[in-house]
Amino acid sequence: MTIKRNYRLKMRIIIGVVLIVGAALYKVAGSFGDTPQFSVSELKPGGEATRKVLSKRTFVYPADNVPIMSQLDFWDGFSFFRDPWVASPAITKDRDGLGPLFNARSCKTCHVDGGRGKPPKHGEIAPPALLFRFLNINSYMADSRYGGQLQPLNVRLSHPNLNGPLKGEGQVRVFYEQIIGKYTDGTEYTLRKPRYQFDNYHYGQMDSDSRLSARYAPAVYGMGLLDAIKAEDLLVQEDIDDRDGDGVSGKYNVVVDAIDQTRQIGRFGFKGLHSTLEQQVAGAFVHDIGITNPIFEKEQCLPHQVRCQQAADVDPHGTLDIPKKLHDLTVFMSQTIAVPPARDLTSKQAMQGRKLFYQIGCNRCHTPSYITDPDYSIAAIAGQKIWPYTDLALHDMGEGLADEGIENSATGAEWRTPPLWGIGLQKRVQGFAAYLHDGRARTLEEAILWHGGEAKSQQNSFINLTMTEREALLHFINQI
Repeated sequence: MTIKRNYRLKMRIIIGVVLIVGAALYKVAGSFGDTPQFSVSELKPGGEATRKVLSKRTFVYPADNVPIMSQLDFWDGFSFFRDPWVASPAITKDRDGLGPLFNARSCKTCHVDGGRGKPPKHGEIAPPALLFRFLNINSYMADSRYGGQLQPLNVRLSHPNLNGPLKGEGQVRVFYEQIIGKYTDGTEYTLRKPRYQFDNYHYGQMDSDSRLSARYAPAVYGMGLLDAIKAEDLLVQEDIDDRDGDGVSGKYNVVVDAIDQTRQIGRFGFKGLHSTLEQQVAGAFVHDIGITNPIFEKEQCLPHQVRCQQAADVDPHGTLDIPKKLHDLTVFMSQTIAVPPARDLTSKQAMQGRKLFYQIGCNRCHTPSYITDPDYSIAAIAGQKIWPYTDLALHDMGEGLADEGIENSATGAEWRTPPLWGIGLQKRVQGFAAYLHDGRARTLEEAILWHGGEAKSQQNSFINLTMTEREALLHFINQI
């Protein structure tokens, strides 16, 4: 028995060492100053799921390798993403169920053309694309008056079951403070720091230990490919205690899967709160639009929101607002949106920028490439060499980007690394651009300058570059 115990102990130690060394080697493969040879596969960031022709109008196209018959399912799913939902009861049974409280009438409202929605200007009321979560400064819990997410809009109903008009929960007005800084070469830059003012408290003051946290809706292309990355290929990058001493200590939020109740790593959402794309879509349906679905079956009315509950009871169908068949079509569409192709990557300027990307160490969090799970449920996105430039992990981004609250194991300063593929196309396709989790950055340059915490070294390196070098790095990021 003693021999067996010692053997097990030795094996645990050996396995632990292997994991630590494996993680270190994984990071060394793309470590500081190590620029890998250019691969022609970088021109197709979504592998064979990359769209061949670059659109100037929209990001919403099925991946080119999705079979024709499945593309029909894609466009059916897109109709539930695009078209506005209406309040129950309505003649249009497949599209009623809006609210009673909600943030937007359709997915497309926030994800315009599959990209991001229009951000607010100084002094404006936040548009639907900028939603707000209520976080607690002491623990992971919702606000007692408003729940986990602000619902500013409400359905308008005249029905005998209602004892008065239903009201949205309130509105947030956005203000920006200007911050002036300088590069080492003397060039000035200006950053915007947002401030939020909660107006029209229709259900009383929020809790004293609650705080508003902004979320600017992300682009949705390529989400299925991120869903198809194996968990072990992500976890090998986790280095919570920074054992390799490179200053980067990414971790993954651990969340309870809403379908099977198992504990999984969170890879979707700005804090990594959803483990799968299916759950992310279902969460957006119920929280943003008020559409009950096979994963989240209950309306989000709180006990004291009596008229919200009364309005929810008006629905004569007595079923889910979107049944499983239609929900699955919407998920399929979200899984198979094509990634736009890379552009001018082989130019001299882009190659210089690519070298700086690795030399500065941007790849420490923005992991360039993966091979998706060959056994993933959708053949078109299984076994693909992809270039998303993200580790999908949480990183401390510093005080400048921090909010005040906890989400599972994510602290206020920790944010999930966003993918960079196609990021330079936003203004070209949509006519406007904004970046980071709250849309404060008007340019990619500003987004880099907001990096702090674990990315402080990269921010300092960027500030110390010459203007020509900065332009080269930004050109590379704009082309991937």
